[in-house]
This record gives sequence, C-alpha cells and structure tokens, in this order.
Amino acid sequence: MKEDKINLVCIDIEEFKEEIYPYYLKIFPEDERKPINLIETSWRKKYTKIIKIVNQNVLVGFMILNKVKEKGYAGLDYFAILSEYRNKGFGSKALKILIDMEKENNGIFIEIEKVGLGKDEKENIIREKRKAFYEKIGFRKLNFDLELFQVIYIPYVFSNIPIDEEKVMKEIFDIYETIVGKEKIRINCKVIKNLE
Repeated sequence: MKEDKINLVCIDIEEFKEEIYPYYLKIFPEDERKPINLIETSWRKKYTKIIKIVNQNVLVGFMILNKVKEKGYAGLDYFAILSEYRNKGFGSKALKILIDMEKENNGIFIEIEKVGLGKDEKENIIREKRKAFYEKIGFRKLNFDLELFQVIYIPYVFSNIPIDEEKVMKEIFDIYETIVGKEKIRINCKVIKNLE
C-alpha cells in the first residue's frame, strides 16, 4: 500500500468550477453555500484562495480560505474531505499543512455550528465530532458566539500570536464585510456574548 502524500494545491476559479464545484454543491447544504459569483469575485480580487487537497495526485477534498489583511487572520470558509476519503486522517493532515502554510500570518479562524442546536441528534453528533476535530488540531474556542444569517456558530482560532479576541473579531468582520458587503453583514451578523 502506498504511503499517503497529501498536498495542498491552489487552483484558479475555472478549475474550481470544473472539478470542485459539483462536490461543493453535494457536500454543503444550500443555506450554507455562497453564490458562485461571490466566490469568483472574491477570488479575482485576491481575497480568496481555493485549495484542492490531493493524495497521490487524487482529489480527496478542498478548502476555501479568505483573507483581506496582509499578515492578518485568514477565515477558513469551507473545508471538506470527499465522503469516500473521510476518517482516514486526510483532514487533519491537510489542516496541519494549511496551518504551516499560514504561519507567517496571525492565524486561522473558523466557525462551527453550535453544538446542541442541530435539527436532530445525528446532526448534533456531527457537530460534536467537528468541534473535537478542531480542538485536537489546536484551535481554541473564543469567548463568544456568532449569529450569521440566522445560524449560531462557535468561533475558533488557531493563532500564531497572543490572542486578542477584540482584534480577532474586528479582522473577521473585515473579511465578512469585504467579501459579502457591509450592509448584508450589518443586518445578518452579530456577536453573542457568552454568559457562561
């Protein structure tokens, strides 16, 4: 059996449309997807990196990463391993490579759907596994939640610098506003302070 050789390859929007987009549509529910024109616009403005995850030159997954500030935080917008390659360690290997690729920047920010608020027990188990996965890699939960387009998320960060939550949040809202638009973000996104 061949040894895994995971590589992350930045691709252009045309390759995304041809090779990745059908998987994107299949993996992410409609209410979690961004319109293709929004992804294309932010890619053309160089705010978005589209990355395919390959093992032995075979596509096993993909990532979409957004960053608007030089050396700032990057938002891992979408991250998926294709179903036939899940639970084989590809996701954690790919994420560790991404963390290393981004080590000159402040860090990487993610949002995961809040555990316990899924539509059923199965979804809550998936959310719990997702949370455990990121924590195992070294992502740290921030002390607030986010409501984004009527969904509650828990924000996590893998930081290369001491964490200043106010600064992280400002940078993340800069990413949101730059890519989606200030008015849409003002109406549809808010920080929820945890009282725990």
